[in-house]
Amino acid sequence: MSTKPTFGKKVLSSINERIEPVPAPAPESVSTDGEEQTVWVSFTTAVTRETYLKLKQAEYWVPGFLMKELTEAALIKELAAYPEADKPLPDALLQKLLRTSKKMRG
Repeated sequence: MSTKPTFGKKVLSSINERIEPVPAPAPESVSTDGEEQTVWVSFTTAVTRETYLKLKQAEYWVPGFLMKELTEAALIKELAAYPEADKPLPDALLQKLLRTSKKMRG
C-alpha cells in the first residue's frame, strides 16, 4: 500500500499557481475576417544558467514580459541571416513532417 498522499488536480494546480503564477493560455481563435491566426507551437531548447536567470529576472521585473514573444522575435531576427530557412522543404520530407509531427497538425 502506498503511503504517498494523493491530491486532486485542482489542489495541485492551486498550489502551483501560488508558487509560480502562470497565465492561462489564450484560446486559439478562429479569424472572422479571413486572416490566418498565429498558432504557437511549443518546443524545447537549452540555454545557459546565466541566460535562464536573466529571463526569469525579466519575467519578474518587466510588466507584460512574455518569454515566448522574446523567443519568437530573437529567432526571426537570427533566421534572417539564413536564406535557406525560407527555402521550402522537399515535398516528401514536408509530407512526412505534416504526417508525423503533432505540432504541425491544426
